[in-house]
Amino acid sequence: MTVAFRTNAELLAPTERLLDPGHHTARIVAIDDNGTASEVEVAGARHTAVVAFGCLVRPIPQDLVLIFSDARQVFILAVLERPRSSCGTLALPAGGNLSIEGDTIAIAGRQRMSLRADTIDLRTKLFAVFADRASWIGRLYTLIADRFRSVTRIQEASADSLTVKAVERIAIIDRIDSLQTETQVIKVTGIASETAHSKVIAVTEDLRLDGKRVTVA
Repeated sequence: MTVAFRTNAELLAPTERLLDPGHHTARIVAIDDNGTASEVEVAGARHTAVVAFGCLVRPIPQDLVLIFSDARQVFILAVLERPRSSCGTLALPAGGNLSIEGDTIAIAGRQRMSLRADTIDLRTKLFAVFADRASWIGRLYTLIADRFRSVTRIQEASADSLTVKAVERIAIIDRIDSLQTETQVIKVTGIASETAHSKVIAVTEDLRLDGKRVTVA
């Protein structure tokens, strides 16, 4: 929540009391759109304060904060209490890049985790996803890999148009391979070989074998 932020002249108008050097607790009254400068209230007097670089939880109005005054400037060091909400934003003052580095980093969300960005880059030697349900929705999905392995118990694919292109393709089905379609066109430029223990071809209208030589044994 952002409220109107007053100028320095307006802030100094109601009081001439100076803030003693040292640490104090204060209440956020207003904060600007960038989240860097704010108006705080200490013992009934209001002062301008700047969010310190190390205050990573972005303050909002009504927050109880820890401030430090050096007689020239007031800094907001940390957010101590947020009475009306349990939500918080982790960010640098006035934006900027934020990096987290460590040998092991774990992010745990008890209910939901969301990633939003124009571009997301993921670089890793090993990438594993374990999920009961997974959905990929996008205008364009491109996968480039030297080796891709997918092991699933049930896999379903639905698309208006699906194209599979490979130099070599091997399909191994242990039990049943069922295809249901309106029209099927198979074009083989080389040799087509098919072996089966028993095969039944059933058509409702016409069956045509066309070739220079047709042998039935």
